[in-house]
Formats: sequence, C-alpha cells, structure tokens
Amino acid sequence: MTTIRTRLGMAALIIIVGAGVPLLSGCSSAVQGAVEQAAGNAIGGDVNISSDGLSVTDSNGNEIQVGGDVTLPDNWPAEVPTVDGGKLVTVMVAGDGASVNAMWTTEASTADTAASYSSALTAAGYTQEQTSAAGDIQNSQWLGNGYRVNVMVSGADGTTSVLVNAEKAASPSAS
Repeated sequence: MTTIRTRLGMAALIIIVGAGVPLLSGCSSAVQGAVEQAAGNAIGGDVNISSDGLSVTDSNGNEIQVGGDVTLPDNWPAEVPTVDGGKLVTVMVAGDGASVNAMWTTEASTADTAASYSSALTAAGYTQEQTSAAGDIQNSQWLGNGYRVNVMVSGADGTTSVLVNAEKAASPSAS
C-alpha cells in the first residue's frame, strides 16, 4: 500500500509541477529553486525543473522524468528492451526496477515501429501472450526474463508513440 501511495504521490506531484514547468522556466532561479526545494521536501527526494522538463527522484530511488531531455535512469532493468531510434519523452522507474514505464516517439509508421519493438522483445527472450489492433493502435503483452511487458503503439499526425509498461512477473508458487 505504501508503494502505491508513493507512486500516486509522485505522479500527482509530476502533474502539478509539470503543468507549471513552462511558467517556472521563465522565473528567476531563486523562485525555481524554492519550488524545487518545496516539491522535493514534499516527497522526501529531489526535484529538478528546467526549460526541457522535469525530473523527480524520491528517497526510495523511484524516478520520473518528463520533457525534452529525458534519459533512461541507471535502474532501468537491462532485461527490458528500449525502443531503437525513438525519442524518449517520459520515463518512470521504481527504485528496485520492479516496475517501469516509458514512452518514446518516432516518425516511423505504427506498423514498422510495432514490428521493430516486437523483434527486440523476441530477441531478448520474450514470448508474446496477447495482441490486438484497432485502427492505428496496436497492443501486445509479452512475458519473459522475469517481466510482463505491455506495449501500446499508436500513431497520429505523423508521429508514432510507443508506451512500454513492464512489471516483475509473479513467481510461480512452489507446490
């Protein structure tokens, strides 16, 4: 329950502070620093606001980044492939890497992007469990390497977005 509250608290903070990033980026560094410190104190962690986006790391190592200058955190699990050739625009990683979410954008077609990421998952040892498509949206679920990975690829206005959610898979109980 604490983990859920922490994630919800961080998500709420990201939305509130993220909405103000464009406004804060024009403020003095003293005002921006005060907002960063107040937000950091609220979550017991570190908040950084820039004209390129927002990053938040709490005291448990949970990290969220949103904006134009997003990079994969060091605790992104190596077992979960990234989107090759895409631009990372948001990422959230639980401190222990048990839960990760990220979104990339690319100018490649939805079909090509979905096929490319499916190939990356297959090469990494994942098995596709489910797939569905509706219009220019493709959803799939994969299992492997101790993770369950949900992928949604969608396109609009010449941009394709890839949303990846990976959670540590529950271990089968011993009989």
